[in-house]
Amino acid sequence: MTVWPHSLRARLVLWYSGILTATLAVLGALALVLLDRTLRSTVDASLQAMADTIERSAGSPSPFGPDLDRSLETLLGPALADRFFRLLDPLGRPDPRLEPRGRVQLPLTIEALRNAERARPTYETLALLGPGSGPVRLLTQPVVERGRVVRVVQVALPLAATELARSRFLLILLGLAPIALVAAALGGWFLARRALAPVDAMVDAARRIEADDLSRRLTAPPTDDELGRLGAVLNEMLARLERSFRTVRQFSADAAHELRTPLTVLKGELEVGLRTVAGQAPSSPSRPRDEEYRRVLGSCLEEVDRLTGLVDDMLLLARADSGAIALPREAVDLSALVADAEPGLRALAAAAGLTLTTTAPAPVLVSGYAPLLFRVVFNLGDNAIKYTPAGGHVIVGTEADPAGAVIFVADTGPGIAPDRQAHVFDRFYRGDPAHSRGGSGLGLAVVQAIVVAHGGNVTVDCAPERGTTFRVLLPPA
Repeated sequence: MTVWPHSLRARLVLWYSGILTATLAVLGALALVLLDRTLRSTVDASLQAMADTIERSAGSPSPFGPDLDRSLETLLGPALADRFFRLLDPLGRPDPRLEPRGRVQLPLTIEALRNAERARPTYETLALLGPGSGPVRLLTQPVVERGRVVRVVQVALPLAATELARSRFLLILLGLAPIALVAAALGGWFLARRALAPVDAMVDAARRIEADDLSRRLTAPPTDDELGRLGAVLNEMLARLERSFRTVRQFSADAAHELRTPLTVLKGELEVGLRTVAGQAPSSPSRPRDEEYRRVLGSCLEEVDRLTGLVDDMLLLARADSGAIALPREAVDLSALVADAEPGLRALAAAAGLTLTTTAPAPVLVSGYAPLLFRVVFNLGDNAIKYTPAGGHVIVGTEADPAGAVIFVADTGPGIAPDRQAHVFDRFYRGDPAHSRGGSGLGLAVVQAIVVAHGGNVTVDCAPERGTTFRVLLPPA
């Protein structure tokens, strides 16, 4: 399985190195071909010059006289004269004026002889056999006088020097190419890292931006390139999101605040009506109807109380979102809060057929606001009672911890499925079987908001069919 790097910097360096490798390979191959062609052209030019010199010298009676072989040796040198030079007659036979003297017999191919008959030179690359022999470049050139071929000149040059030059060039190319690639890759990595540094800065800044604080902005480079424009666009988007979040929070706070007044008025009128009906004489002939009125008014009053609690929770969460929760700090004994919440929780537990136990062996002091911390204890206890079947057991208590003070609420209910544990503190979330338990789905969200405002944290530990335990850790006083 091929693992492709996830880093943009690594991908850029790999692409850059791959393209550079292919470019160097193509350029190296092209340079090798051009070098080989240039060397062969140089050898062919040298052969042509030598053949022309020999042709003029062999055809002139004055410079050499009868000893043509000695004269050509003086002209070309003993190595070329002995091994890489021949004069032939038009039929391809050696010139009788030249002594053999161990001369290498240069081959005369049929194609070269036919080209000589047509007065055309022939270039060939051959491998000569024998000691000290090797690849040579051979020129077979006819000498034409008065329209007919009078002799044939064969001149050869060894290609050892050419092969050595080409081998050295290839060795240098193969030796320097990896060094150049490594240097280019390191340079590309450095340049890519420097070019993408603003992206890393924007990523770090974006990770620090949270929904409750959208006032921060990305550190965009002050340039008019792609990264600068990206940073500017993201900052504009954050500004729009901040305005939208502020509007939503303000709306929630305003809606909750406006709903409190009519609910309070409605609750007062219902209480007055309920007291009026309750104050009538028992002998009144309309007593059955008064009982119905009393039941309806009591039910309406319960709904108003529930709506008032919901509005208070919404207002509290809206203030928590905007960071406007006022917390007058004082030393609060969590054990006393558990004792204060015990009567109400015990009544709820009795109505649900549960057993409630409180454990607060010693005073546990924290720094906070007692009414809000009381809501934490009561909401957690109420939540445990709602989701524990009849016959179960709920424990509410406090304990000291090295990191602070702990409020814990444990139950013997069915627990929470792993895929739902991450959502228990979401607002209005009510996982199954919550729809049959009542409530608005804001109780645990309110608990988390209050705990966070006090600088603590709340966790849940549960397993299916083994109950659930909520633990609230608060800083000590």
